[in-house]
Amino acid sequence: MGGLVAEELIFGENELTSGPTSDLQQATGLAREMVTIYGMSTEVGHVSHNYSDNGRSMSSETRLLIEKEVKKLIDRAYKNAKTILTTHEKELHALANALLELETLTGSQIKELLAKVKSQQQQPQSCVVEAQGSSQSNPAVVAVSAAAAAAKAQGVAQVGS
Repeated sequence: MGGLVAEELIFGENELTSGPTSDLQQATGLAREMVTIYGMSTEVGHVSHNYSDNGRSMSSETRLLIEKEVKKLIDRAYKNAKTILTTHEKELHALANALLELETLTGSQIKELLAKVKSQQQQPQSCVVEAQGSSQSNPAVVAVSAAAAAAKAQGVAQVGS
Protein backbone atom coordinates (compact mmCIF):
# COMPACT_ATOMS: atom_id res chain seq x y z
CA MET A 1 0.00 0.00 0.00
CA GLY A 2 3.08 2.23 0.25
CA GLY A 3 2.99 3.16 -3.43
CA LEU A 4 -0.62 4.28 -3.29
CA VAL A 5 -0.06 6.32 -0.13
CA ALA A 6 3.14 7.83 -1.53
CA GLU A 7 1.27 8.97 -4.64
CA GLU A 8 -1.48 10.49 -2.49
CA LEU A 9 1.09 12.36 -0.40
CA ILE A 10 3.13 13.53 -3.40
CA PHE A 11 0.38 14.26 -5.97
CA GLY A 12 -2.80 14.52 -3.89
CA GLU A 13 -5.76 12.15 -3.71
CA ASN A 14 -7.27 13.45 -6.96
CA GLU A 15 -4.11 13.05 -9.06
CA LEU A 16 -3.32 9.35 -8.66
CA THR A 17 -1.84 7.32 -11.49
CA SER A 18 -2.39 3.69 -12.44
CA GLY A 19 1.00 2.87 -10.90
CA PRO A 20 -0.31 1.21 -7.71
CA THR A 21 -2.69 -1.09 -9.62
CA SER A 22 -0.42 -4.12 -9.38
CA ASP A 23 0.29 -3.42 -5.71
CA LEU A 24 -3.46 -3.31 -4.99
CA GLN A 25 -4.05 -6.56 -6.88
CA GLN A 26 -1.25 -8.31 -5.01
CA ALA A 27 -2.36 -6.94 -1.64
CA THR A 28 -5.96 -8.01 -2.30
CA GLY A 29 -4.85 -11.48 -3.40
CA LEU A 30 -2.67 -11.92 -0.34
CA ALA A 31 -5.41 -10.68 2.01
CA ARG A 32 -7.91 -13.06 0.39
CA GLU A 33 -5.46 -15.96 0.85
CA MET A 34 -4.96 -14.97 4.49
CA VAL A 35 -8.72 -15.22 5.03
CA THR A 36 -9.62 -18.19 2.79
CA ILE A 37 -6.55 -20.43 2.89
CA TYR A 38 -4.55 -19.64 6.02
CA GLY A 39 -7.46 -19.17 8.44
CA MET A 40 -6.21 -15.74 9.56
CA SER A 41 -9.59 -14.20 10.26
CA THR A 42 -11.50 -14.23 13.52
CA GLU A 43 -14.80 -13.56 11.71
CA VAL A 44 -14.41 -16.30 9.08
CA GLY A 45 -12.58 -18.57 11.49
CA HIS A 46 -9.68 -20.96 11.31
CA VAL A 47 -10.98 -22.71 8.22
CA SER A 48 -9.93 -22.98 4.62
CA HIS A 49 -12.29 -22.06 1.78
CA ASN A 50 -11.84 -22.90 -1.88
CA TYR A 51 -11.92 -19.51 -3.58
CA SER A 52 -10.42 -20.66 -6.88
CA ASP A 53 -13.77 -20.05 -8.61
CA ASN A 54 -14.02 -16.52 -7.13
CA GLY A 55 -16.32 -17.84 -4.41
CA ARG A 56 -19.12 -19.04 -6.70
CA SER A 57 -19.23 -22.45 -5.02
CA MET A 58 -19.94 -20.98 -1.58
CA SER A 59 -22.93 -19.23 -0.14
CA SER A 60 -23.34 -15.53 -0.77
CA GLU A 61 -23.23 -14.95 3.00
CA THR A 62 -19.82 -16.64 3.28
CA ARG A 63 -18.51 -14.81 0.23
CA LEU A 64 -19.70 -11.48 1.65
CA LEU A 65 -18.07 -12.23 5.01
CA ILE A 66 -14.80 -13.11 3.27
CA GLU A 67 -14.83 -9.92 1.21
CA LYS A 68 -15.56 -7.81 4.32
CA GLU A 69 -12.57 -9.39 6.05
CA VAL A 70 -10.36 -8.83 2.99
CA LYS A 71 -11.41 -5.18 2.91
CA LYS A 72 -10.69 -4.85 6.63
CA LEU A 73 -7.15 -6.20 6.12
CA ILE A 74 -6.54 -3.90 3.14
CA ASP A 75 -7.86 -0.88 5.03
CA ARG A 76 -5.60 -1.69 7.98
CA ALA A 77 -2.57 -2.03 5.67
CA TYR A 78 -3.46 1.31 4.03
CA LYS A 79 -3.72 3.08 7.41
CA ASN A 80 -0.44 1.52 8.53
CA ALA A 81 1.33 2.65 5.34
CA LYS A 82 -0.13 6.14 5.69
CA THR A 83 1.03 6.39 9.30
CA ILE A 84 4.54 5.24 8.38
CA LEU A 85 4.88 7.56 5.38
CA THR A 86 3.39 10.63 7.05
CA THR A 87 5.57 10.05 10.11
CA HIS A 88 8.61 9.72 7.84
CA GLU A 89 7.59 12.24 5.16
CA LYS A 90 11.01 13.94 5.13
CA GLU A 91 12.64 10.58 4.49
CA LEU A 92 10.13 9.87 1.71
CA HIS A 93 10.96 13.14 -0.06
CA ALA A 94 14.71 12.66 0.43
CA LEU A 95 14.50 9.16 -1.06
CA ALA A 96 12.33 10.37 -3.95
CA ASN A 97 14.81 13.16 -4.73
CA ALA A 98 17.76 10.78 -4.54
CA LEU A 99 16.00 8.32 -6.86
CA LEU A 100 15.29 11.13 -9.34
CA GLU A 101 19.00 11.84 -9.40
CA LEU A 102 20.47 8.33 -9.24
CA GLU A 103 17.60 6.09 -10.45
CA THR A 104 18.71 3.30 -8.09
CA LEU A 105 20.07 3.24 -4.56
CA THR A 106 21.94 0.53 -2.72
CA GLY A 107 20.99 -0.49 0.79
CA SER A 108 23.99 1.35 2.20
CA GLN A 109 23.08 4.51 0.25
CA ILE A 110 19.54 4.34 1.64
CA LYS A 111 20.81 3.89 5.20
CA GLU A 112 23.28 6.77 4.75
CA LEU A 113 20.59 9.05 3.33
CA LEU A 114 18.12 8.21 6.11
CA ALA A 115 20.81 8.80 8.75
CA LYS A 116 21.55 12.18 7.15
CA VAL A 117 17.88 13.13 7.19
CA LYS A 118 17.55 12.03 10.81
CA SER A 119 20.58 14.08 11.86
CA GLN A 120 19.14 17.14 10.09
CA GLN A 121 15.69 16.89 11.72
CA GLN A 122 16.50 19.93 13.85
CA GLN A 123 17.97 21.90 10.93
CA PRO A 124 15.52 22.80 8.12
CA GLN A 125 17.71 21.95 5.12
CA SER A 126 17.08 19.90 2.04
CA CYS A 127 18.90 16.60 1.88
CA VAL A 128 20.75 16.08 -1.41
CA VAL A 129 22.61 13.00 -2.61
CA GLU A 130 25.36 13.56 -5.15
CA ALA A 131 24.42 12.27 -8.57
CA GLN A 132 26.79 10.09 -10.57
CA GLY A 133 24.71 10.57 -13.68
CA SER A 134 21.52 12.55 -13.75
CA SER A 135 18.41 11.18 -15.40
CA GLN A 136 14.80 12.27 -14.84
CA SER A 137 12.37 9.46 -14.06
CA ASN A 138 8.61 9.27 -13.88
CA PRO A 139 7.63 10.96 -10.59
CA ALA A 140 5.02 8.28 -9.89
CA VAL A 141 7.65 5.54 -10.19
CA VAL A 142 9.95 7.56 -7.95
CA ALA A 143 7.22 7.97 -5.31
CA VAL A 144 6.50 4.23 -5.33
CA SER A 145 10.21 3.39 -5.25
CA ALA A 146 10.79 5.82 -2.40
CA ALA A 147 7.93 4.28 -0.44
CA ALA A 148 9.35 0.80 -0.99
CA ALA A 149 12.84 1.94 -0.02
CA ALA A 150 11.54 3.68 3.11
CA ALA A 151 9.54 0.61 4.11
CA LYS A 152 12.53 -1.66 3.54
CA ALA A 153 14.84 0.60 5.52
CA GLN A 154 12.31 0.69 8.38
CA GLY A 155 12.12 -3.12 8.34
CA VAL A 156 8.54 -3.21 7.04
CA ALA A 157 7.80 -6.02 4.59
CA GLN A 158 5.91 -5.07 1.46
CA VAL A 159 2.73 -6.95 0.72
CA GLY A 160 3.27 -9.16 -2.31
CA SER A 161 7.05 -8.98 -2.38
